[in-house]
Amino acid sequence: MSGVALGVALTCASAVAQENPVEIERGEDQLFSGRVLTTGLSNPWEITWGPDDMLWVTERSSGEVTRVDPRTGEQQTLLTIEDLSVDVQHQGLLGLALHPELLQGSGNDYVYLSYTYETGSTLSPDPRQKLVRYTYDEANQVLADPFELISGVPAWNDHNAGRVKIGPDLKLYYTLGEQGANFGGNYQRPNRAQELPTQEEVKAQDWNTYSGKVLRLNLDGSIPDDNPEINGVRSHIFTYGHRNPQGIDFGPGGTIYVSEHGPDTDDELNVAEAGGNYGWPFVAGYRDDSAYVYGNWSEASADLRYTGRDIPEEVPKYPESEFEPDIIEPIATYWTVGDDYDFEGNCGWICNPTIAPGSIQYYAAGERGIPEWDNSVLLPTLKHGTLYVQPLSEDGLAADGRPTAWFSTQNRYRDTAIGPDNRTIFIATDGFGTAAQIYGERGFTNVLHNPGTILTFTYQGELAEAQAVSGLGLGPASDQELDGQREPSSEASAAEGESSTKGSNESVGSQEMSGGDAIGAEAPERAAQTDVDTSFDQLFDNGRTLYGINCAACHAVNGQGAQGPALAGSKALDDDEYLARTLVHGFGYMPPFGDQLSDLQLSAIATYIRNSWGNEFGILPPDDFAQQR
Repeated sequence: MSGVALGVALTCASAVAQENPVEIERGEDQLFSGRVLTTGLSNPWEITWGPDDMLWVTERSSGEVTRVDPRTGEQQTLLTIEDLSVDVQHQGLLGLALHPELLQGSGNDYVYLSYTYETGSTLSPDPRQKLVRYTYDEANQVLADPFELISGVPAWNDHNAGRVKIGPDLKLYYTLGEQGANFGGNYQRPNRAQELPTQEEVKAQDWNTYSGKVLRLNLDGSIPDDNPEINGVRSHIFTYGHRNPQGIDFGPGGTIYVSEHGPDTDDELNVAEAGGNYGWPFVAGYRDDSAYVYGNWSEASADLRYTGRDIPEEVPKYPESEFEPDIIEPIATYWTVGDDYDFEGNCGWICNPTIAPGSIQYYAAGERGIPEWDNSVLLPTLKHGTLYVQPLSEDGLAADGRPTAWFSTQNRYRDTAIGPDNRTIFIATDGFGTAAQIYGERGFTNVLHNPGTILTFTYQGELAEAQAVSGLGLGPASDQELDGQREPSSEASAAEGESSTKGSNESVGSQEMSGGDAIGAEAPERAAQTDVDTSFDQLFDNGRTLYGINCAACHAVNGQGAQGPALAGSKALDDDEYLARTLVHGFGYMPPFGDQLSDLQLSAIATYIRNSWGNEFGILPPDDFAQQR
C-alpha cells in the first residue's frame, strides 16, 4: 500500500522534509471526518458552492466547467472552452465567479470565467487572457451565449494568477500575475508590475501594462467611475505591484484580502486598498532588505546566463530600501528570513521558506461553524499540501500571530470552498506537480497522493474524537450529515433537475474515507477489540472504504496496480506475517501505517485485499498486527 489519499500522518510535522524556518502549530485534525469526494479532475483550479447546492469547478487543463454533487461526487460538464490555450501549469481555464442572483429568477443567471487563449503561433507564441460572461441555461444545464468583458490581457507561461471574484459592491475583481517576468526561463522579459497605462492606452484598449495587477470591473466589463486614478489615469487597475496574486476574497465591511506568491521568501497576505502599490518587483514582503535584492536581468546583456539568487555584477541591482515610492506592506509574510539563511543547503526551491498559497478564503464561524477557525483566512498551500488557517485581529486588518496547519497530505492544495453548513470544507488538488515529500528524505516529490481530486473535511468536534476511538472511525458521511450540508441558505435556490454526467466516478464510493484517525491524525489509544464487530462482512466492508482512501491511488481501485504493484492475484497476500509486517512497518517506498491506523483498521484493509479481485485468503485478524508492533 502506498501512503496515498488521506492516510498520511496529518499531525506528524517531523515526517515532512520541507521545514518552515519558524515553528507552526498543528491543528487538531481529529476534530474532522474526511473523505475523497471525487477524482479524475483535470487540474481543478476554482471550486465554489453554487445556489443549486452543487460545487462548481473549473478544470484548467481540459477547459471544462464541471458541477460536482457534494453527496456522491458525480460530475457533470456544463461547458468546454474551445479556444483555450493550455500549457504545463499556468495557462488554461482559471477563475470562475457566480452572479449573486444566479437561479434567483432575476434573469442574472451569469457565470464569469477567465482563461488563456493564443494569438500567436507555435514558433512565436503570444498567449493572452480574457474574462467572459456566460449565461447558465438551467433547462438544458449548459453554459451558453458567451460575452467578452475584456480580452487581450497579458498572459504567458508562468504566473497568470487568474482569480475572479464578485465583491459586495457588485464589481468584478480579477487578479493578474506578472507572467514570471525577470525570473527563471523568462529572465529577459521586462517586469511590468510597476508600469501603469497612459490615458491613450486605455482609450485604445491596450492592456499590456496590466501585468502584476488586481483589476476592478463593472459586471459588463467597463471601467467603474469610482476606480482609483493612479498617476492621473483611471483604468481597470485597482492595485498594482503584485507578483502572482492567486487568491482574493472579502471579509466583513468589504475588507479585501489578497494572497500572493513570493520569490524564494515572503509569500504575502495583503489587504487591498484602492490605488495601492504593493512593491513588486522592487520589494518582496516588507521593505527590510532581508534575503531579497531585485536584480533586473532584462536590463543586462542577453548573453548572460540566469543564475538565480547569485546575481552577477553586470545585472543592475536594487535593494528594497532604495525603492522610494509609497507602498502598502503585507499584514503577514510566509516567511521572512535574514540574509544569513542557507538557501543552498536545503533541498532546492521546494524547500525555500515559502508556502505557495493557491488561493484565499475568509472564514467566520458564526453559531454553527468551526470555532477554532473563527475570524481567519484559509490559505491552501501548493508546496506543503496543508491548509494554513491564519487568525486575524478583531477588525480584520492585521494578522493575529502565526497560522495553524491543518490536513497535511502529500498533495498540492489549489482552492477551497465552504458548504452552507459552515462546517464542511472542500479542497481541490492539482493533478500533478511538485510538493513536499511526506515519506522519505529528499524533501520534494512529484508523486501526489490525491491528484485531481476534491477532498472533503467535515467538522465533528467531540463527536469525531469519540468515534475515532472505535477503531474504524466514522465511515462515509451519513445521509443526515450530507442533508445538513446541503441546506439551502435563505438566498439560495434549491432547484435541481436531472443531469447528464461525465465520468461518474466508480471509485468514489470506495474512496470515501473513515473519519477520526482514518484521516491520518495521530492514532488514538487502540480500543479493546472485544466490543468491535470483527466478522468477515464487517471487516470487508470497512476495508473497502479504507483501501480506497489509503491505497487505491497507487494500487488502483481494482487492485491492478499503478505506481504500486498489483494486488489482484498476488500470492504474497497469503503470507500472514509478511502482510501484517508490511502494513505496520512499510516496505520500500510504501510508508508504515502502524502509527496511523489501528490494528482493527489494518485488519479490515488486509481482509478486503485478501478477498477481492480473485483472491481468496480469508481474514487476517487484528491480533496479527498487534504482534508486529
